[in-house]
Amino acid sequence: MSAEPSTTESPGPTGSSAHAGSTDATKAARLPFWRRPRVLAVVVALVLAVTAGSVAIGRTIDREAVEPVPSVSVTPIPGGVRPGLQRARTLLGTPPSGSPWFSGAWVGGGVATAQRYKAFGTWRGKPLDAATTYPASGSWSEISESNWHISTFNGFPGVLVYGLPMLPTNDPGDFDSIVRGEHDDVYRQVAKDLLANQRGRAIVRIGWEANGDWFPWNTRASQAAAYRNAFRHIVGVLRSVAPDLVIDFDLACGTKLRGQDSRTDALTDLYPGDDVVDLVGCDTYDWYNTITTDDATWARTQHPSSSVGIGDVAAFARAHGKGLSVPEWGLADPSQQGRGDNPLFIERMRGFFEANQDILVLESYFSEPETSIRNSIYDPVQNPASAAAYRRLWG
Repeated sequence: MSAEPSTTESPGPTGSSAHAGSTDATKAARLPFWRRPRVLAVVVALVLAVTAGSVAIGRTIDREAVEPVPSVSVTPIPGGVRPGLQRARTLLGTPPSGSPWFSGAWVGGGVATAQRYKAFGTWRGKPLDAATTYPASGSWSEISESNWHISTFNGFPGVLVYGLPMLPTNDPGDFDSIVRGEHDDVYRQVAKDLLANQRGRAIVRIGWEANGDWFPWNTRASQAAAYRNAFRHIVGVLRSVAPDLVIDFDLACGTKLRGQDSRTDALTDLYPGDDVVDLVGCDTYDWYNTITTDDATWARTQHPSSSVGIGDVAAFARAHGKGLSVPEWGLADPSQQGRGDNPLFIERMRGFFEANQDILVLESYFSEPETSIRNSIYDPVQNPASAAAYRRLWG
């Protein structure tokens, strides 16, 4: 019998201090601190850290009281190629698996290496086309010095999907300081490191899941213009060093933009502009109001009643001539109001990918055994029925 699905708004994974500031490469290669699921004490600690660091993006502002912010101009891509689906596919080339799209994973449970990601591909029956990675981000220096999270994938033949934090957890900074260029050296160094490791055509997720409240760059509707300008500025810095990077604007599906007027405001208000975006993405998990137990809940997963869903993101990407990405998707443990081992979710996600393969550029399963999300489908296999469904459909 199917459990009654929750209608609670999807949260985002929240931080854990366990990996923040760690100098142990093995620990740092495991689940990034911001992907650790909900722990109340950690949430409180993160809020306190942001407050102590004078990060302005957490303040409450009346939407009507905010003055319009002029848009930041960005140098066009050399050659005048319009960002979007065709540019992304041209730069990324053919997926190693032979799939119509790049099919990747975050492979938790061990040190992130090219060998471990190749082993995941062997297990599923087709090579992984993409590897998900994140730098350490406790401070500005950690972000700029986190080259190891790129070089560890040397020898992996697929594309690197790099989550670029807009702001660190513990150091001061805000959207305005980004636009003023105060942190350009950090973003520039990331671009240089990608180039140095032959990842000049990586997919870069700038300030992902900004519509949630769990990252230092968390955003309200009243701050939409500031977020857009910061995003645009970072793109300009990255392009000045590595013009062939593929830029992904990536939200958290099932999560409201605080202060929104309509459920799709996270898409329409935060979108930084057609001239700086190649892919429009969304991270979605089988939990809270995006849990899937039957046809009705699957329909709600695609179009939640109070927030954006994967169906909305696909429609938006198609309307703007952009590629579609789902850089994180996965199961969730019942302790996180997830369905647990749910092959139906795996099957429906596969169907969604196939139905949207005309614009789908990337999907990446987030397999993590070490936290309360407990959604690993490989080494260890915590969800055997779902793992079997995944291998059947992806192998």
